[in-house]
Amino acid sequence: MVNKNQMMEVFKSFFVKNRRIVVTAIHVLQVALANYLAFVLKFESFVHPLYVNQLLSSLPILLLIRLMLYLQAGMYKDIWRYSSISDLISIIRTTALGSIVFFAINRYLMGNTLYPLSIYILEWILLLFVYGGTRFFTRVCFKKYRSFQPLARKILIIGTSAGEAIVRDMKNNPKSSYIPIGFMDEDPYKKGLEIHGVPIFGPISTLSAVMKKQKPDEILISMASTTSTTIKEIYKQCKPFNTPIKKLPDINDILGGNISWEARLGQRLINANIVTGSQIREALAVQKKEGGRLGSILVKCNYIKEDELFSFLTEQDGISRMKPISLEDLLQREPVRYDIKSVREFIEGKTVLVTGAGGSIGSELCRQLIKYNPAHLVLFERYENSLFQIDLELNRLVAGGNRKNFTAVIGDMVDTVNLEYVFSQYKPDIIFHAAAHKHVPLLEQNPLEAVKNNVFGTKNVIEAAVKHNAESFVLISTDKAVNPTSIMGATKRIAEFLTIAMNAFSRTKFSTVRFGNVLGSNGSVIKIFEEQLKRGGPLTVTHPEIKRFFMLIPEAVQLVLMAAALKKGGEILVLDMGEQIKIVELAENLIRLSGFIPHDEIKMKFTGMRPGEKLYEELFDESEKVISTIHDKFWLAVPETPSIVEFKNQIAELERIVRNNAVDEVAAAIKDIVPSFKNDRDKEMDQVSIRETA
Repeated sequence: MVNKNQMMEVFKSFFVKNRRIVVTAIHVLQVALANYLAFVLKFESFVHPLYVNQLLSSLPILLLIRLMLYLQAGMYKDIWRYSSISDLISIIRTTALGSIVFFAINRYLMGNTLYPLSIYILEWILLLFVYGGTRFFTRVCFKKYRSFQPLARKILIIGTSAGEAIVRDMKNNPKSSYIPIGFMDEDPYKKGLEIHGVPIFGPISTLSAVMKKQKPDEILISMASTTSTTIKEIYKQCKPFNTPIKKLPDINDILGGNISWEARLGQRLINANIVTGSQIREALAVQKKEGGRLGSILVKCNYIKEDELFSFLTEQDGISRMKPISLEDLLQREPVRYDIKSVREFIEGKTVLVTGAGGSIGSELCRQLIKYNPAHLVLFERYENSLFQIDLELNRLVAGGNRKNFTAVIGDMVDTVNLEYVFSQYKPDIIFHAAAHKHVPLLEQNPLEAVKNNVFGTKNVIEAAVKHNAESFVLISTDKAVNPTSIMGATKRIAEFLTIAMNAFSRTKFSTVRFGNVLGSNGSVIKIFEEQLKRGGPLTVTHPEIKRFFMLIPEAVQLVLMAAALKKGGEILVLDMGEQIKIVELAENLIRLSGFIPHDEIKMKFTGMRPGEKLYEELFDESEKVISTIHDKFWLAVPETPSIVEFKNQIAELERIVRNNAVDEVAAAIKDIVPSFKNDRDKEMDQVSIRETA
């Protein structure tokens, strides 16, 4: 026996296969119905037999005319649930033309003068209502049906400029799993209004109250320029509700991730009548001279508003580019006031060498340096795979794929022969020394390798720079070098001493830039957390009170370039890292941003402090004198350093230990150079002393 579901499937299959025939048949019936109703209205429900004959005799002509125009306009191809204003205009145009043709043929060609003139007008008006009503009723029913789908997620949209296109996309896409329930917008005049039937609730400051009442499943940030402060405020208000927050990429992200978009952006904007051809040509001339992205130049030249460009780009991509906000969004700070001129003067036309070019900091240095037109950029890296990746990326970034101004070199700074060849071959003017071993627990187990790489590798690069008369040498240091408790931190402190000592005896200007952890670097705690999250937890934290400074890689490198451009020498420049963040809070935020509840759906586990690990980091040593600079994003630290003779002897002793592989003597030799260094044994002795004193 055939059940109800099977009958529905048979009907659906028949309709899909014969849709155009069915829709055309409905059209014919609608024309006949409108014509009949016109006579009914004309004669107030009773149609005189004389006019019944008029109706029946002229109906075939009317049906033929309407059908021909219907087919000619292609209206049988329309999908009713997507009916729009343009469809309504097409209906008005087609039906009006049909009425005019029918009037001419029926009255003058057929000579039917008894046919009431008012029927021509009534039939046209009624047909408009029947045509349009059928289509828009279907659209409304479909939207109502979708709003009751149990799997559809309610989404609250922050920002109306691009949000309008997003809502339109959601409402017109039958496969969309979202139902927009409202907007939030800072414009006070928009509160209480609607866009596509979706209400505007008010400013972001009222988000928490709206969340309580509307209970959305997700939040979407759809603003052209979203500051870190705004994102933090949104996250703060949504935090108690554990509601996922997503955002649209900004203009540069959209264009940067889509080469074809950037290449055809100008023509697309011209076709959309947003800008003129002459404006695009002028913007392209600026781009050729100054570089940068075409979209940003158009905004800068006031040819298009940022909101307008963002809305246009969003409309093209729809909701497909939504992505969850990240820890980077929460930790990002307001843009630095960037003195591009001083950095460009420092870099442009010079040969620049970056050691550790494949690492997190080194690769970002290369990305930013290439924009300042160095005469040549040398990428020096020991790890082939990471060097290959940044080499490939720079090849895409450089205009026209011109590889003449950068070279990737595989090499190890511990290998002095190789290092000498590289400096002789390329004669770098500026060296950014980013290469280093940095994993604290691992280097506690391998102290000799830490010394070889971080101390003597640095020493080799310094000596090569002096020998080949480099103009400037910049060491990338770490906050772990301050009052170090690890081999890694202590070896970086010695590297700082090496640069300061050499600055007094050479033409090369040596300086150090010191900062804390960078988010997303290789081996970063965030990457570890993400892997643990994929496995369902737990997320492991060594201690509930452990804190760290965090900075985004691009911002850190930007400040490194600014600090390096000061052109002094012998100083340690310390970047402003903001406030230290508890690692446990970082883990909790990551869990929430992934859509889970911390300590409930995803557990956390405290594993205990690791060898060489500090409970919190410091940016300055007690012995250092701190001096403010012309820029509020970094300070000058002047440390107490060993005497030159003493320092040379200590380095020579450290060299003997490495040569003899005397692992047991490493810690003591390092402590002679860095008196503030306290390894785990020293910390244990301090605890014993405190207990005995008590």
